[in-house]
Amino acid sequence: MLYSILCSISATTLLGAPTEVYLNGTMYIWLTVSAVLSIAAATQLYLPIFHRLKIVSANQYLEIRFNPVIRRLASMLFVVKQLLYLSIVAVGPSWALRQVTGINTLISVGILFAVCTFYTALGGIKAVVWTDTIQFLMMYGSIIILIVKGVIDVGGPRTVWDRNFNSSRIELLNIDIDPTTPHTVWSLVIGGFFYWMSWYAVDQTTVQRFLVMETLRSAKISMWSNLVAVCGIIYLCGFVGLVMYSKYFYCDPLTAQVIDKADQIVPFFVMDVLGDFPGLPGLFVAGIFSGALSTLSSVLNAVALVILEDFIRPVFPNMLDQTATRLVKAVSLVFGILSFSMVFLVSHIKTILDATLSFDGAVAGSILGVFTLGIFVPCANSVGAGVGMLTAFGFMMWLGVSAQIAKSSGIVHNNQMKPFSIDNCSAYNGSIESSYFFTNSTSDYKKDEPFILLRISYLWYTVTGMLIVLTLGTIVSIFTKAIGSIRSSAELSAVQLNSSTFRRKNSSTDEGPVTSSLL
Repeated sequence: MLYSILCSISATTLLGAPTEVYLNGTMYIWLTVSAVLSIAAATQLYLPIFHRLKIVSANQYLEIRFNPVIRRLASMLFVVKQLLYLSIVAVGPSWALRQVTGINTLISVGILFAVCTFYTALGGIKAVVWTDTIQFLMMYGSIIILIVKGVIDVGGPRTVWDRNFNSSRIELLNIDIDPTTPHTVWSLVIGGFFYWMSWYAVDQTTVQRFLVMETLRSAKISMWSNLVAVCGIIYLCGFVGLVMYSKYFYCDPLTAQVIDKADQIVPFFVMDVLGDFPGLPGLFVAGIFSGALSTLSSVLNAVALVILEDFIRPVFPNMLDQTATRLVKAVSLVFGILSFSMVFLVSHIKTILDATLSFDGAVAGSILGVFTLGIFVPCANSVGAGVGMLTAFGFMMWLGVSAQIAKSSGIVHNNQMKPFSIDNCSAYNGSIESSYFFTNSTSDYKKDEPFILLRISYLWYTVTGMLIVLTLGTIVSIFTKAIGSIRSSAELSAVQLNSSTFRRKNSSTDEGPVTSSLL
């Protein structure tokens, strides 16, 4: 049970969620509503189909519904998605460790990948289950300790509420219909719903845990238990963001340039609040690394299984189980090395949560779309599925990469960021003048806004990719079937014409001698 829970909680949540609430307010909490809706849909619409088919890999359904080519295309996209996801997930804890210990980012990422790849490759799924149990307790324990100490330092829950409420961070009903606004009720509930669906309904990392359950009922119970733990972490992390803002109500360390990146605010807060207590900052860093390790180990194991079942076994169907086990371990090792190499490319991201949901959502929409096409569009065929999936992947990856480059270079700004104060920053930098600062004020860049697609909220990426697959897949399927029908009709007409001609020739040949004899 804990194994399935931990696969949905990563360092992205532990670092990104508090930062998101600190910068933009509490609208992020609406993501739990979309999680509830997605679990309801996944347990009723998708999971029963997979469970009934008794499949090992979720992508096996695509071979049954379409053909082996579509299955392998989806598997390739899954591997690309996890390659990007793991590299981003590993960067966050390294920032936290650097803030606490000063260890170089690449060194800490290397250690993280080495440890996780080692125990996943050697221990397989059993090692992942046992380590996740300990990591689960570490994550919850570290967050609760941080919240309790932080609330005490700022003067109690009342102070936390007043300071956040007076700065408009307590925001629960933003119904702006502008798709470029990062967090609204619509983007978080609708966009978030399809993002969660891409995980709970069709992602191999998650689905494989529920498929091993003996009964469908136990699989559904496991999914709902997962939801409780995930929502609990999101609420706790959101409250950490509120406590952080209360702590830095008079001096934002990011505006004061005490820290370089927004995602460093959480480890900075940890050192500020728990630094006088030996071992407690290390406990929180251990919690962050626990989230990263649980994600890395789960994904490495899932990727190894997908590569084995979708690419290796079809070529070597009579492979011995012992050989397959060795191959899974080797694949885990190789994929861990590849993910580490990707860290060099993603180390310049703006914020970890934004980058994770952007890249993950960009690829996930294609995968969710092709499964949804197969389940809910009876006329869909393999040609439509392939065209839709590859088109959505190409377009959404272009959009995701371009948007992240634009954000990192300052071309695209966050128009939802709340105000910060630097009235009392003398403790950090005496040269900073007192003011009430609105970060990324819209008046500075509205005159020359970048292309609207680069500004669209990352929460719409998954649903956009899915709609591309459904639309193109349906149109191409109907078109190819129409062409096939026309071709079949033409071939049938040709056969009938040839048959008629042949009969007439035979008839003429038979009538010739009869006429001669009569004469």
